[in-house]
Amino acid sequence: MNKSNIQKILSIGLGAQASAWCLNLRDSGSEVHVFLRDKSPNFKKAKELGLEIVTEQTVDFNAYDFILLLIPDDSHLDFLKKYEKVMSDLNIIYAHGFSLHYQAIQDLYPRHNHILLAPKAIASEVRFNYETKSPLAAVISFEHMSHNKKETSEKIDILLKSLGVTEVLERSFKEETEADLFSEQAILCSLIPFGAKIAFEKMLERGISKELAYIECWHETRLIANAMIDKGPIEFFKLISPNALVGGLKAREKLLDDKYLKSLDVIFDNIQSGQFFHDLKNINFQNERSEVIKELDSHPLTKTYENFGRKIK
Repeated sequence: MNKSNIQKILSIGLGAQASAWCLNLRDSGSEVHVFLRDKSPNFKKAKELGLEIVTEQTVDFNAYDFILLLIPDDSHLDFLKKYEKVMSDLNIIYAHGFSLHYQAIQDLYPRHNHILLAPKAIASEVRFNYETKSPLAAVISFEHMSHNKKETSEKIDILLKSLGVTEVLERSFKEETEADLFSEQAILCSLIPFGAKIAFEKMLERGISKELAYIECWHETRLIANAMIDKGPIEFFKLISPNALVGGLKAREKLLDDKYLKSLDVIFDNIQSGQFFHDLKNINFQNERSEVIKELDSHPLTKTYENFGRKIK
């Protein structure tokens, strides 16, 4: 990267996605700093990653080409409220459309450029694909830009390349938010993990050993997902065995019935109406996560993973 393309970037926070972004951007030649509040538990992590830290006492938000708002969505508005007085017209990057779509941050703080840049990958894949020069898709939106649109768009092109993005979909904050929430609720964080857990439990009830049940219900989800992605819909169904094909069709009739389809409509209605967003306000995320972890802590699936699954990863 030539000197004219070197960008100065400030990451707000250092969670999993932020860590991947920071390392990719730094390795591409950008000057990357991490903003951490006093007593943040991430000071040690930032130092281990070799990232420069700025604090409330040393930060100058206006010195950066981009501010990466990579803290949880529900804290975006509080962050801007707290620091708005020391900010000029900034380029603020959001990794998801959630907070702008539901909280209208762009209307509360219209002088900033609010830009969506949402990689469609978990943090580890954002980093792995960069290191292996593999494809990485991202959704972007310029719909809430208030100034220097041409210049900022050119800077975004550099940012995308530095991050490792190879495929760009320009969509709205609204569309990205609804698609992201629905995919998580309809399949990615519901049917796949909880369905695998339930199928594992059912196998144990019917006398299948926990090791074999683990392989069939949990481990092989990756193999199936990889085949779906690598082969595409038609070749995937050409690839699977006759037993798998017929079994899948029979299960579709029993499991993915009209009741299931109506449930999907309810999920989507809750997202589009804003009900899901309002429900989140009354939920303690840490308690919910703790309950799930508590349920799994002594579960045979977890024990099998620890004693056997790690050997075959």
